[in-house]
Amino acid sequence: MDVYMIKRDGDRYVEFFIDGIETYMINTLRRTILTEVPTLAIHDVIIHKNTSVLYDEELALRLALIPLHVDKSEIDLLGECNCYKITEECVKCTARLRLKKSGVPDKVITVYSGDIECVDKKTVKVVVDNIPIAKLGEGQEIDVEMIARVGRGKDHAKWMPVSTIGYKPLPKLIVNDACDACGECVNACPKGILKIENGKPVLDGLGMYSCDLDRLCVRSCPKNAMKIEPDERRYIFRLESVGQLKFDEIFELASKSISDKALDFLNKLKEKIEEASI
Repeated sequence: MDVYMIKRDGDRYVEFFIDGIETYMINTLRRTILTEVPTLAIHDVIIHKNTSVLYDEELALRLALIPLHVDKSEIDLLGECNCYKITEECVKCTARLRLKKSGVPDKVITVYSGDIECVDKKTVKVVVDNIPIAKLGEGQEIDVEMIARVGRGKDHAKWMPVSTIGYKPLPKLIVNDACDACGECVNACPKGILKIENGKPVLDGLGMYSCDLDRLCVRSCPKNAMKIEPDERRYIFRLESVGQLKFDEIFELASKSISDKALDFLNKLKEKIEEASI
């Protein structure tokens, strides 16, 4: 299997070309990143005072969806403590935060994610400082405590490390001898990525990456001389991070999860085979 990075936009978006991978494997990677990669997110909100226009539930929801970053040396992102309750003993997979903001006279202020402060961990911080939470007028106040904990996307979307993830197969263009290079397929392509070369239609330049397999070119061919199919071993893999984890951390944690699950399955299968042979 060969993997090449073909596009990267800062620390949030990346595209890979993957050659020599089965569909089930690339889909396993996609689903694992969505559901099994652990991150830190606000889980409990203790509201001491909320006189803003937002209901308590709405305020808690907004706070939970604010992405948090933490150093792995301070928080157990792998969830090895296996704790499912917020207790005093669970300090290695939780963090306490505080948000306290009051309105000022003759002015409406905006409460931003950057106003959230961590109480007990040094490296916990919001990924983006300028996410608006609420507006406060004179006499209004928000005073809340929050407990963030490690979780996974299979439990709630707030723990998903990505906002966009997906893949698409590259096209495989097949032209038979009935083709007379009439150019109807070239004219029908809405993206203009087909051209006639050596008497045959081919995908021009980066057209292979731009083609979305709509098959308009195939339907326009008067000779039925061409067909286009998805290549089931070559893919473009796209990922947009929320910002809690770096790309290498996301893939490392996803790979570990896949490996652990496969090993666990093999061990259980081995146990059942040994039980059946007794």
